[in-house]
Amino acid sequence: MNRKRLAPEILSIQFLILMTYSSIAVLTLLPLFFEHLGGSPRKIGFLIGIFSLAAFLSRPFCGWILSKINPRRVLLAGLILLLGTTALYLLIKSLNWFVILIRIFHGVGFSLFVLAALLIVVLLSEEEERAYAIGVVSTGFMLPLLLVPYLSEQIIERYGFPSFFLMAVILALIPFLYALFARFRLPPVSPESKLESAGFLRLLRRRRIFLIFLLAFIFEIGLSSSLSFVPLLVHGDSHLRAGYYYTFLGLTAVFVRLYLGKRLKFWGKPALILPGFCFLSAGGVFIYFSLSNLFLGLSGVIWGIGAGILYPHLTALVMEGVSSAEKGKVLSLFASSVDLGFAIGPLSFGWVSQAIGVRFAFIPFALFIFLASLALIFWGKSSLFEE
Repeated sequence: MNRKRLAPEILSIQFLILMTYSSIAVLTLLPLFFEHLGGSPRKIGFLIGIFSLAAFLSRPFCGWILSKINPRRVLLAGLILLLGTTALYLLIKSLNWFVILIRIFHGVGFSLFVLAALLIVVLLSEEEERAYAIGVVSTGFMLPLLLVPYLSEQIIERYGFPSFFLMAVILALIPFLYALFARFRLPPVSPESKLESAGFLRLLRRRRIFLIFLLAFIFEIGLSSSLSFVPLLVHGDSHLRAGYYYTFLGLTAVFVRLYLGKRLKFWGKPALILPGFCFLSAGGVFIYFSLSNLFLGLSGVIWGIGAGILYPHLTALVMEGVSSAEKGKVLSLFASSVDLGFAIGPLSFGWVSQAIGVRFAFIPFALFIFLASLALIFWGKSSLFEE
């Protein structure tokens, strides 16, 4: 077994992501507030979705900023924007342009923070331990979902929406104060980092980057589809609980990234990409056969193994062989593929399920994930497995 050690700064980034995403996780219940203000389902969907759209559209700008400015400064700027916009939710009285602007700037702030945080992890980690480092840090995106939405719901019921938003503000304030005094000893600037990096289109023409871009896109299509439509699958069935799926998915993904990522010698190798997609496909098939909570939880475990493998591996692999001057832009391209897949997944799954039903729609999506990933991996085998 190969036990890996991480720099203290990487653990600091994990804490920052954990606390920041806890604030974001509180706001997963924003639809309840928008409904309280009289919002229609269409308007609520728009106001929720514009956050991700703003994050997606700002990725290239954030990548360009990171190629010019110290990532610690960008990280602080993102945290300031997140804290300010989160506090502004307390001032919302009606659904108007003010809400739209808050959601846009909130999404941009989140994009700035996440890209800067991941870039610091990439810069501080050696290539052989990068997948493990990213896996550890990315657990901060999953752990809050196990408890924070439940607590937020209890706060709304007992104390109302002002206390709900105050909780989000406090959780956003903690990482800002921590980052304000934290020190990140980044590697010294190399001569190549002072050179102009390639443009986004030229980077996408590199076969390895484009291949991983597409693989991340397929991964997020599958993940976002399951996360969005499992609740509809169990809706109306009194004995099934979607929480079993989410809890086991999250716990398994965290276990895979923290425990196996630290101990497996072949962790971080491209050979694990195809097995990761196979687990996603098998999880989709298990969802179709989930007529009991036992099977629903088991499907979450299978999905969790796939998700636990794929996100850190794809993130680490896309950075291999990339110059220091280009790391920020490549990372922003990767994040864009994640955002795009997360947006396209529910939309396309909705069209399919409208025609053949929610439960049966998991079968063609499982086949799509498997066949598309298999075709891409064999197409780009020479570049993916290059030494």
